[in-house]
Amino acid sequence: MAKSKDRMVLGRFILQIALGVMLAVAGIWALQGGGDAAAGAITRVFNGSLGRTLKVVFGVIELLSGIFLILESFIGDRFGSLDDILQIIVMIVWIVAIVLMDFLGGNFNLGLSWFYQFASHMLVLGALIYLRD
Repeated sequence: MAKSKDRMVLGRFILQIALGVMLAVAGIWALQGGGDAAAGAITRVFNGSLGRTLKVVFGVIELLSGIFLILESFIGDRFGSLDDILQIIVMIVWIVAIVLMDFLGGNFNLGLSWFYQFASHMLVLGALIYLRD
């Protein structure tokens, strides 16, 4: 029983660090003009200066959410509900990104690459849901 619990704690720690790093890097990437699937979904829905502004705002949210996840792994939940609010925003944008990129993006051909992309997007969403306090 103890070994199973130790594996769960280690698995959660690894998942939290990996998701935190991924979100922090995606946030930096969005601030530099690129971005992950969620940032891409924002620019698909909103174009022009509004799209760029929302992408930068989302990049900051992703960056902070990633940093909070990493820090929380080592110092515990010291940020109260702020990190929960940021994670909820990221989750909502990821759900929109999944719908836009995987189903409405014109690349819905059910090939292996589509399944791989869809699975990777769902892994991120699942990790966000699982790690939410």
